[in-house]
Amino acid sequence: MEVYGCAANQGDASIMQGILMQHGHELVDNVREADAAIIVTCTVVATTEQRMLNRIKELKDETNKIVVAGCMASAQPELVKKVAKNAILLPPRYVHHIVDVLNGGKKYYFMPKVGLPRKIDLRLNIPIADGCIYNCSYCITKKARGNLISYPIKDIVRDVKGAVEKGCKEIRLTCQDTASYGKDIGSNLAELINEVASIEGEFRIRVGMMHPLSAYKIIDELIDAYSDKKVYKFLHLPLQSASPKILKAMRRGYNYEMFKEIVEAFRKRYPDSTFATDIIVAFPEESEEDFEASVEAIRELKPDVTNITRFSPRPHTDAWKMRRMPTQLAKERSAKLTCIANEIAYENNRKCIGKIYNALLLEKYKGYLIGKTDSYKSIFVGNGEIGKFVKVKAIDATPTHLNATYLNSN
Repeated sequence: MEVYGCAANQGDASIMQGILMQHGHELVDNVREADAAIIVTCTVVATTEQRMLNRIKELKDETNKIVVAGCMASAQPELVKKVAKNAILLPPRYVHHIVDVLNGGKKYYFMPKVGLPRKIDLRLNIPIADGCIYNCSYCITKKARGNLISYPIKDIVRDVKGAVEKGCKEIRLTCQDTASYGKDIGSNLAELINEVASIEGEFRIRVGMMHPLSAYKIIDELIDAYSDKKVYKFLHLPLQSASPKILKAMRRGYNYEMFKEIVEAFRKRYPDSTFATDIIVAFPEESEEDFEASVEAIRELKPDVTNITRFSPRPHTDAWKMRRMPTQLAKERSAKLTCIANEIAYENNRKCIGKIYNALLLEKYKGYLIGKTDSYKSIFVGNGEIGKFVKVKAIDATPTHLNATYLNSN
């Protein structure tokens, strides 16, 4: 199985892996040893779509059976079939049918992604809902995953409890917009966070990306819910643009002032928190003035992480029909904003040097152990034990992480 794209795809993959193992299948690392290949696809931008199609072609030639899951299976089935006419399509809402489709089954029915087997690792993406209540003009994910369907809190809590009991240390609450969770079932994200945080055990909760308008409507409750020490003080709030004109064309539903209010309220309560945002540059009709509004917003907000994407027209969206900006201009704007964002991230991280942090060590990379602080900053440390909470002291910084020295286990 190969998994690409967002945390929701990772969560779907862990369910498929769990179901496959429960039915006696073995997951192998090499496609040449496999009876079947499963690819969980992403199609958020054109370059990713092309990468997926190339990989599907390769897998089709290397194995007898290929299952294409993820967003392309539902949003662009005709494109998948062009490159692999015998591919089995498994849309995101039907991942629980993975064994059925491998056995030739063709009938799908919906069921919530709770109470299902999962492959449990040290960190686990838990889908709390599928779909979205919004209809942004550029987003193909809405076509791929449909309207919002939230899963019951008691079932999510049971799944998290089971994962923690099996050694999971980082729970990632995941969906297209976590802040809209519960709007369809009379609940909300704050209530879910409180219930998950009440589970016994030493673990951390990362709350995934939120649409600013959803977060704005529950901001006080949401900020209170973050107070539990198990919740990473991490806010992922995509701005996309600070221009009123472009936000309207994107159909985002908020303005920059509302966005800034959320960030300021969050930082006031949690001064050491980590704030991540996303910006799309060169959206159709983006003037120099519109772009500079986003640049100034980044200078003012000083995010710790800024994900910058050049506009990519996606099929089945209204923005697909809009006139594109010149590619060279898009590259220039992306490069300029990336440079500014990196400088800000580096300055933010430099302020952390000399501070002592509690960190959860999660993986190894090139001789280092990589962990997350309570505010979800990445730290690189020379020694320690994976899966343990340790005290570390930041001794150096880069735009993306802190270098730290190990003090002791907690």
